[in-house]
Amino acid sequence: MPASSHQRSPIPDWTRPERLRRWVVVVGIFAIVANLGIDAFSQWRSYRFAIDDASRELVNDARILAAQTEGSLKTVDVLLREVADGQMRGAVTAPPSDVNAVLAGRVQGLPQLLSLTVFDANGAELYRSHSSDGDPNPSVRDRSYFIAQRDSPSLGLFVSEPMLTRMHRRPAIVLSRRLTDAQGRFAGIVSGVIALDWFQQFYRQIKLGTRSAILLFRNDGTLLVREPALAGRVGKIFPAFADGVSTLGATQIMTSVDRVPRFVASAHTDGFPLTVSIAREEAAVLEPWRKELFLVSAQDVVLSALIALAIAALVHQLRRVELGERALRESEERYALAMEGANEGHFDRNLGDAHGYMSPRMKELLGLDPAVTSYTQDEALANVHAGDRARMDAAFRQHVERRTERYEVEFRVRHADGEWRWILARARCLRDQDGKPYRHAGSAIDISERKRAEAEKDGLEMQLRKSQKMEAIGTLAGGIAHDFNNILGAILGYGELAQKGVPGGVVRRYIDNVMHAAERAKGLVEQILAFSRSGLGERGPVNVQAVIAETLDLLAASLPGRIQLTRKLDAGDAAVIGEATQLHQVVMNLCTNAVQAMPGGGVLDVRLARVDVRERRSMFHGVVAPGPYVRLAVRDTGTGIDPAVLERMFDPFFTTKGVGAGTGLGLSLVHGIVADVAGAVDVATAIDEGTTFSIWLPIVGTAPPPPAEVPNALPGGNGETIMVVDDESPLVELAEEMLAQLGYEPVGFESPRAALDAFIDDPHRFDAVLTDEMMPELTGSALAVEIHRIRADLPIVVMSGYVDSGVATRARAAGVSDVLRKPLQGREIAEALARAVRTASPKAATVE
Repeated sequence: MPASSHQRSPIPDWTRPERLRRWVVVVGIFAIVANLGIDAFSQWRSYRFAIDDASRELVNDARILAAQTEGSLKTVDVLLREVADGQMRGAVTAPPSDVNAVLAGRVQGLPQLLSLTVFDANGAELYRSHSSDGDPNPSVRDRSYFIAQRDSPSLGLFVSEPMLTRMHRRPAIVLSRRLTDAQGRFAGIVSGVIALDWFQQFYRQIKLGTRSAILLFRNDGTLLVREPALAGRVGKIFPAFADGVSTLGATQIMTSVDRVPRFVASAHTDGFPLTVSIAREEAAVLEPWRKELFLVSAQDVVLSALIALAIAALVHQLRRVELGERALRESEERYALAMEGANEGHFDRNLGDAHGYMSPRMKELLGLDPAVTSYTQDEALANVHAGDRARMDAAFRQHVERRTERYEVEFRVRHADGEWRWILARARCLRDQDGKPYRHAGSAIDISERKRAEAEKDGLEMQLRKSQKMEAIGTLAGGIAHDFNNILGAILGYGELAQKGVPGGVVRRYIDNVMHAAERAKGLVEQILAFSRSGLGERGPVNVQAVIAETLDLLAASLPGRIQLTRKLDAGDAAVIGEATQLHQVVMNLCTNAVQAMPGGGVLDVRLARVDVRERRSMFHGVVAPGPYVRLAVRDTGTGIDPAVLERMFDPFFTTKGVGAGTGLGLSLVHGIVADVAGAVDVATAIDEGTTFSIWLPIVGTAPPPPAEVPNALPGGNGETIMVVDDESPLVELAEEMLAQLGYEPVGFESPRAALDAFIDDPHRFDAVLTDEMMPELTGSALAVEIHRIRADLPIVVMSGYVDSGVATRARAAGVSDVLRKPLQGREIAEALARAVRTASPKAATVE
């Protein structure tokens, strides 16, 4: 407040509004905290009382039931001891029926005992208290209670695992004791079958309340009885109950029965390896206490709210006295904005000022340093994606002009780690009495996860559309590839023969031009097949630096003089999973696009480096997970990419080049190859400054550079007879001429049936077979199967104008030595036949 011009008597220190406001707040907070503390302590004591009461009740009940169980079992054990100690030996000389009657009389009055049986040393039954309707000579030689007594003379009483009785199929356990003869040798056992359902019925009479259970375990954790019953659990082992649970108090555990927290009290039965446990759900134990806690908490909330409201009202009045109505309004607005951006960034600036207020969180969202106190408008938006600035300006202009109710815009910001984050900003303009905006305030949140989810959804939809498009392309490519490659095969084959026959001159130049055009046609078909994923390729670790260096060497020789190529390759022996040919296509397509983007000349810079990614990053296409990568950056100083083109440039068949200058498959092929090896593509561009494509490929280890290939002379034959099968007559004639020049003796057939008939007439006439795959009467794979039925050792080479994974699989299954893709040239045929003939096994006998 400004000081007055005349003197006033000094105001005592304790009457100052600021100090009084502080005291009001302190006293109010103390009252709330004191009330909450007292109630919290009271509820904590109530909680302990509830736990202790439940613990005592469960422990006492467990001890009583353990004592009852112990008494029931001891009665049976006493009867077993009498038989084992020989008190009934006098009855042994009596007929078995009389002995059985005696045993039956001893069993009477013991409902828990189903039967009393005496077995000899071999496990055969001697006497039984109840007749058996099952096996007339039951043997317990393989039962645990017999084996334990036989192998352990000092064992004493043995309690078996739960089992089903043979007669009535009732759940039971068996108590057994050892019998000895006069010399102390093992003479058999006496056993008593205890009905577990008797315990079940007894426990059922005990009313423990809802959500409680009585359980009888062996000390190894095997469940014998549970009341209420739980299907499928008897006989299962529960480690939580192994060796029993402490009987000193109820223990709170998460049982493995149904994963419900329970209080469990257990008691051992003296003399028996059994434990009785009583379990009660935590919710049942604490239900009364929780009801009381809810009521007390509600009272505390109401009382605290009243105290807080009283404090707020009093402070509000004091602030009006101290700051006045204008200061109060500004404070409330700031407070409201801060609360609105609780976990968000918020900003506030006067439209006439260059600087404004930004919360630390807002600075983080914009990729700025929170330690810097002030930024200008341009500095604050320095990390915003260039393609989003126009949209932000348009949204602000529409809001200022009252065309939108509020300012709302989504934009991308690049953080210090290089990751692009999506931000959603919402704000409103405050206006004066004339409606003119003078202040702009709002908040912002990070919506990268939402955008990532939307991108994944869009990606799935795009993949679906792309797969449908690729299916159509694959169908088209598969339909034309075979016939078109057959035509190209004849052109390339006869052209190659013509080149050898014409050493120079005008005719040679014409032939070279024909071969060049045919090679371009072959490359176009291969590119379409590769793009539609119809081609066949084997992936493996590839030394990426060697492939890129080789590609750049080839590219450098064909670059125009106006283009300067610079390179820096620092990936070492880093290997990626893929095909060297596909990596070559990626580099060549990116570099070709870069050269075409610099019609007036410029610098083509290619860099390769290893990068360890520590956090997940979102790229223009794809996501980079943490791990080691190689990053290939291809940068040009050309015209840059228009934002409208940027969004569509990876679409199949999209091109900005003129008719005949591009197919629109280059970047689509790059994206497909990179995506197939779990890589990502990033793009940074600026109009009239240039573009940088960054390819991120995950490293899978190391691989040495491939050895330099030295061209060798074509391998030839030594008069071997080669069967040539193709339904195209020109291709048969071409193959015969090429094979004859290589030193083989070719025999051509235009019909696979005719070829098979000739082979059947003389199976040992031929040393190898070169056959087309797609033929009307019989496919090459089917022909190979028929030939191998007669002569399994004959090497067969299959060639086709359309080789996909299905063709390769059928060929391998038929025992084909090699699969070649048309159009073929002399070296491919020569090397394939040389491998096949060289590795062929000795001729086998004819199989009828």
